Amino acid sequence: MGVLRKGFPVAVFDPLTVGSLLVLAAGGGGLACDMPKATAINVTPKTLDIRYDYSQSLNQIQKIKSDTIDPHGFGGVSVTQGFMSGGIKLRPQVKLAYMTYERQGAACVWYDTIDVVLEIDPSIVIAKEVYEDRCMHEAVRRHELKHVKVDREIVNKYARIMGKKLYDELSVRGFKSGIINAAGTQTVMERMQDTVYDIVKHEYKKMELERIDLQRAVDNIKEYESVRDQCPSFQEKYQSRSGYAR
Repeated sequence: MGVLRKGFPVAVFDPLTVGSLLVLAAGGGGLACDMPKATAINVTPKTLDIRYDYSQSLNQIQKIKSDTIDPHGFGGVSVTQGFMSGGIKLRPQVKLAYMTYERQGAACVWYDTIDVVLEIDPSIVIAKEVYEDRCMHEAVRRHELKHVKVDREIVNKYARIMGKKLYDELSVRGFKSGIINAAGTQTVMERMQDTVYDIVKHEYKKMELERIDLQRAVDNIKEYESVRDQCPSFQEKYQSRSGYAR
């Protein structure tokens, strides 16, 4: 039991998407940087189907290092029966739109759409011996599903946080560049894109730290003993294993 993170889940950044170009001849009057519509901000939590792996033995699973802190203390020896692996992927995409004033050599850029996906890809690994015992298999499976539940709750929480943070931070900037020199349009676009990425990456790092604490809290001594005590016949069968605890 426990959580295995396959490294630090790296954010996946989609390429910059540029909306349609509006060219204005604009004579005489002052230049304006008016957005045709409000920026759409969508932050979506997503969970892929849970995958199960029963291919490894108890001995093989013991060799896999997880993030779990053994609740049995420094002198205890635990046997891992299963674990949940997988990370939370961050997938932001920014779509910008712009218009140019040809005569003045000026331009205006704004956020058209910001889409962010927080994606869970859970996999539950359960030892062969545990899988073959109906009682223990169900007890361990229910425990590992608690880890999946923690991930679902935290992506729901941070989807709301990221959405609000994006709105608040970009509202200060007006969701647009203002009138700029047309020659610097590409640079401004990249800066606007990077601003979104920086905002969501900052919240993502906070989410990862909170996730570690919440996942470790699932693996407490009371929980381990509860799982063990549900299936005494399984424990008797493997009692020859030194320090068998979970």
